[in-house]
Amino acid sequence: MSAPTSAPPGSKIGFYKNWKPDPDEYDEAFSRVTFEFVLSYKQDDRPRVAKLAAETSISIYDFEDDDSQPTFDERADWHHNTVSMNIWIRAHAYRIARDWQETKLARWFDENQHLAREFGFADDGEGLNRFQADPPSQSRLWEVWNEEFTPVVREASKRLAKKLFLKAYEHALPLPNPTFEREDREIESECGEQRLVREKTKEVWQQAKPFVTDSFYLKRAENWQVHENAFWEQHTFMGMREDMFAQSGQHSFAIDSGRDRTPSASNHRHQVKKLSVEETREMLRNTTRALITRARHNGELDRRISVAIDITKGNPFTGDRDGHEDVILGYKNAEYHYQWATIQVVGMDVPLVLDAIPVERGDTRAEIVDDLLGNATDMLTNISLAMMDREFDNDDVKDVCSNHSIYYLNPARKHASEKATCTQLRDAGRKVKVEEQGSLTGSNRKRMYLPARNRELFATDETPDPDDEPDTRQELVSEFADIGGDSEERGEMFSDLLDDLHEEEGELRGNEDDTRAYALFETNHPDLDGLSDADKQTQLQQVRSVVSRYSARWGIENGYKKLKKFRVRTTSKDPQYRFFNFAFACVLYNVWRLVDLLVKIALEDDPDYAPRVDANQFLTLAKQFYGLEPPD
Repeated sequence: MSAPTSAPPGSKIGFYKNWKPDPDEYDEAFSRVTFEFVLSYKQDDRPRVAKLAAETSISIYDFEDDDSQPTFDERADWHHNTVSMNIWIRAHAYRIARDWQETKLARWFDENQHLAREFGFADDGEGLNRFQADPPSQSRLWEVWNEEFTPVVREASKRLAKKLFLKAYEHALPLPNPTFEREDREIESECGEQRLVREKTKEVWQQAKPFVTDSFYLKRAENWQVHENAFWEQHTFMGMREDMFAQSGQHSFAIDSGRDRTPSASNHRHQVKKLSVEETREMLRNTTRALITRARHNGELDRRISVAIDITKGNPFTGDRDGHEDVILGYKNAEYHYQWATIQVVGMDVPLVLDAIPVERGDTRAEIVDDLLGNATDMLTNISLAMMDREFDNDDVKDVCSNHSIYYLNPARKHASEKATCTQLRDAGRKVKVEEQGSLTGSNRKRMYLPARNRELFATDETPDPDDEPDTRQELVSEFADIGGDSEERGEMFSDLLDDLHEEEGELRGNEDDTRAYALFETNHPDLDGLSDADKQTQLQQVRSVVSRYSARWGIENGYKKLKKFRVRTTSKDPQYRFFNFAFACVLYNVWRLVDLLVKIALEDDPDYAPRVDANQFLTLAKQFYGLEPPD
């Protein structure tokens, strides 16, 4: 699925991999052979995985044969005069990376003959492959894979496919799964598309409602008279209507639902308040687990996952805080709020909220991160990177990430020593610096200085190459466009980042330009191991490649803006009721993101992560299906 590229145009994507078959698994004759895969690809404006596959160099060495020709190519001699084994390996590796069958690959080659030429199949007009003037057919692709490839070659193709898949994920290149195919129907008009949206919304809500009713429960006496599902339908009903309170929501729900008995507002609040924070959290996680399972049916969440951790706040609290000072916390501009921390999937996956926790006075950032990561890694064992903002910049948080075997990436505060380093770097004309520190709990820790606004602050007498040193801030601006949400929201998010930078700049003693010239990030990601000894150009390219992943963190900020649309309003000071409203809003948000994913799969060949079904559209449609006749 499409997502913002993590490296700017003009930078290189590359890898080197060799594989030698295990003689215990294959015939002894094959153990002499070594496969070598090499890629050095300079990105264009819209790189594609097909380009990586087509430009991968494949060498097959037989160390008992002087001319290094593969002795295991058992095809008839006339086959060797047409398409080489390497071309077939690249084609099938690409097919496997896309998880396609031969029929789909043959159709793709036929529709993209310029790419078929890049793979080496079709005649390029200069006599290349004169015996293969057309793209390969389905039957020929099947025959090569099943009859001409030996087990060793099939395994080598799979290993190359895995390398392509991981490299695509690392650089955020489009790589849709087979489930991201259009449904076998034609969407001939906007009305037809809207009809499909309605059908998918109802279908997914029908699937998601049991997730909620099976995971959520109330602690009531046995002589209850109102069915428990009526409480969850009522809360859903109120959450799907902006700024609706329980008092007014009960009457609207009673009229709209068709149920004989519905909860009163006081009973609704009373029953929900009985739930502890831990009970609510467990219900949220159980629902999310079910949604994860459903998403994985469509190829989601099955690769290395990036998550973001942050803290959000409720509406400003203007009442009396007596007795609740530990949960109604101060914020900017002398305002007070209930606050909650969440962990959310970001980047090239369906952005589900995995867990949430109330923030109370005295909670350290490390304790919050430890709690959230512990539960999140229990649900998704393939989380590899956690991104946080500058608020989480302390050693205890880094230790927690290492203890969970998670890499971290965050901007760092600039104190006096860091500001002095910026001055030293600028005086020396250096654009990048990597400081590496050994760690007893995981990968080495790295601090990375890189240009923030180099075109202004690194001016020289020479004319700069505009492709040489892209503007880090401008890169982030362009990448925010792929996060989702409208332009106003993206502008607000970027303004928040600039406010943080300007706040740092205001604290600078001395030359403000020196500190403003550099961005400072910290990570323990192994991609930068040993980089402090590399040449400066390599350092800059690698550091930019890692730091650019941070743009995905803003997905959690966008998620917070949308969560407000799903949260039931209340004037209650009860922290458990407040947290339940927030957690249930997370459930509705997760359902919306799953609905949006499935609709895009049905409508688009190569869907991206910008919402196709926006939150307002989902709310409008889901209101009609919250109860799903007949009532329980």
